[in-house]
Amino acid sequence: MPAYVSMTFEYSRLELDYDNMKELIAYIRHAQLEFKGGVGEYENESLEEIMDYNQKKLEENFVLGSGEDKKNDYKQMRFGYEGFSEIRGYISNNYPADREYSFTLLFPEEEVMAEKGVYRTEAVAKMKNIASLLWILPKTRTVQTELETGDGILTEQQIKDGAAPSVCPLAIVCEKQFGQMDTDPYTDDHIYAGGALLMPKDIKLV
Repeated sequence: MPAYVSMTFEYSRLELDYDNMKELIAYIRHAQLEFKGGVGEYENESLEEIMDYNQKKLEENFVLGSGEDKKNDYKQMRFGYEGFSEIRGYISNNYPADREYSFTLLFPEEEVMAEKGVYRTEAVAKMKNIASLLWILPKTRTVQTELETGDGILTEQQIKDGAAPSVCPLAIVCEKQFGQMDTDPYTDDHIYAGGALLMPKDIKLV
């Protein structure tokens, strides 16, 4: 896959139960992400088959070991959405920290950014729609975005402790958390389900 911009949804393993992936499927459809198939040899599997497999992996607390065959890892997905050539989706366990897991969407960087440091207005608007609708899933802790060269997202706890979330080009945190942050660098849009959608005040859009 070419260079990408990632959007990661953070969840706690303490809230993991038997139907987390079924819930996620429902919200993926609510966000109108069109399932296009699995990745690689799982191309022809349904979203339900892929997520059932991923659910079992999460229940086993599976993390791919160093040098282990990637076939043993969580199965990835491909989605379409309003003109993006492809959006890749995958599950990560114990990320961004132990006792957490995440769902990440990868957007082609060239379709999100016009040039280094400059974002495409239409693409960002689409990303905001997806993020806002998936945020409604009650188990979602944070939504953060970053470039491929980023250092990874921060945990909800780190943000509570004063660290800045990854906002490239947006993030969502709960309103209570937003009220305790240094909000000067951001514009904010208070959305449903008690979320505050943040974007950098100095973001460049074309």
